[in-house]
Amino acid sequence: MRIRVRLLTTASASATATVVAVATALPLTGCSSTPAEALEDWWSSGGDSSVKALSDTSGRVNGVSMRPMDDWTPACQELLSQVAKAKKLDTIPSENARGFWTESLTLFEHGGNECVAGAGEKDQPRASAGIREVQKGVGRLASAVSLIRGDLESK
Repeated sequence: MRIRVRLLTTASASATATVVAVATALPLTGCSSTPAEALEDWWSSGGDSSVKALSDTSGRVNGVSMRPMDDWTPACQELLSQVAKAKKLDTIPSENARGFWTESLTLFEHGGNECVAGAGEKDQPRASAGIREVQKGVGRLASAVSLIRGDLESK
């Protein structure tokens, strides 16, 4: 996140005619001048790394679906951890991408929870349904990233 600082200076004359300047810094966080700058701030303040982590872990979930069900839980738990981190980010400032971003997080979270619960109970249909939700989330994440990149390039 870019932090802008406005310096206010005041001068006062003392009895000996010495001029003293006092500077006060006022942080103006969250005051990006354009939507593109706000998105750039979000992207560089964790959005980019969160997208990469979600993409990597959702890919692992997809990959383990071809292995025995005992291998599914760690991958799904890792995805849930990445979703929790992504939810701590500020709201994505791209109106274009916000819906896809939110939907991908929802699909990852619900699908990851179903995967963990189903695998824990040896309920393969439930766990598989969770993985299918995660796979839908991958598509929504890709759409969000495409729109984010387009917004960043249009600045």
